[in-house]
Amino acid sequence: LKCLHSSCCDLSSDWSRPVCGVVDKMAVVSLSPIAPPPGLARPPPGLERLGAASSCVPRSLRLDALLSEPAGASVSTSVRGTQPKGLPSSHGHSLSWGSPQRLAQDSASSLPLAIDEPAYIRLGDCHSPVSTSAGDAPSETSLSSHGERSVLENAWLHSQDPAGTRWVQDALDEASDETREVALQEFHGRAVKAMRDPHANHVLQKCISIMAPTSLQFMVDELLERDGLATAVARHRYGGRIVQHLLKRCSASQVSGLAEALMQETVALACHSFGNFPVQHLLQFGTEEQRHRLAQTIVSNAETICRSKVGAGVVAAALEHASSEDRLSIAQTVMHMPGLLVELAQCRHGNTAVLRMLQVLDGQDSLQAHMGLAMGIATLRASRYGRVVAKHLEEKTLQMAVH
Repeated sequence: LKCLHSSCCDLSSDWSRPVCGVVDKMAVVSLSPIAPPPGLARPPPGLERLGAASSCVPRSLRLDALLSEPAGASVSTSVRGTQPKGLPSSHGHSLSWGSPQRLAQDSASSLPLAIDEPAYIRLGDCHSPVSTSAGDAPSETSLSSHGERSVLENAWLHSQDPAGTRWVQDALDEASDETREVALQEFHGRAVKAMRDPHANHVLQKCISIMAPTSLQFMVDELLERDGLATAVARHRYGGRIVQHLLKRCSASQVSGLAEALMQETVALACHSFGNFPVQHLLQFGTEEQRHRLAQTIVSNAETICRSKVGAGVVAAALEHASSEDRLSIAQTVMHMPGLLVELAQCRHGNTAVLRMLQVLDGQDSLQAHMGLAMGIATLRASRYGRVVAKHLEEKTLQMAVH
């Protein structure tokens, strides 16, 4: 909170209360990079954007919203915990501002100003702080539609903010197909940047889940604009999620170029902490030809992928989704590499891969695999993930003894 009448309450100073004591006319400084639209759940529809971005606070705007007290209304604040028990409704007047710093008491107004805890500013006995020209409060429906329109008209700007990204996702859920298409235009030419943004990527995920695949083609096209961009995004913490959703949602013809780009670097992606997930999705949702090529790449680089901490997940996915011939080829390759089966069994997802290999192998191959694992039974019992394979071996041995 910053006093409009003096600079005594500057956020950069160590203040405990506004010197002038004016509480009913305070400017609100929000850490959001955008002005909250009217009619949405956060903030209440009465707060309007009157000021420009603050030059001293990066990515923040000064909302010079004067909270004048209407007839019969009272302005009060109440301190909640860091996690509020309930979110304000679309027509309510509660708002959470900022992060916990310190609790200050205004001596002039005797109102607790929430500095240490998120504050909720209530306008009592007033249906809406926004009034029409006739002096009557507009309906909740008109406020809601106005807020939705305001959000989607500036979807890109809102999407880069922690609160704004939720506003955009909520507005997309309620919008018509035509309105969604218009909002998606905001991301044309910015798709890759949005994929890497910690907040905007959630908006793209929402669009992928609710919109027609043909509307998502621009995302695929932007990923293929230059060499190496698709795989770089696939290895990104947030961008990899978008690549996964595109592989799952779009048709094979739409993502054929994207799939080809990923398969060019299968080994590097399979051993990457984030890149392995798009490879697993390609094994699950790709074409038979793509699965076969991926399986052959795993066979040719089995030791590298299996010894990777995250590559075991790719091997397990291949043993689940590849053809029976490819599954057998992978299992035989791993089995014939000394110690690799025991090492793989001790990895997360690797134990699942080993159990699937034992199901695929038969005859002498199955006997050899069981004997190799039995030689490392002590190591498997001491391993968090290897215990699963050790238990299987013990059960198998018991069954053989009974028969």
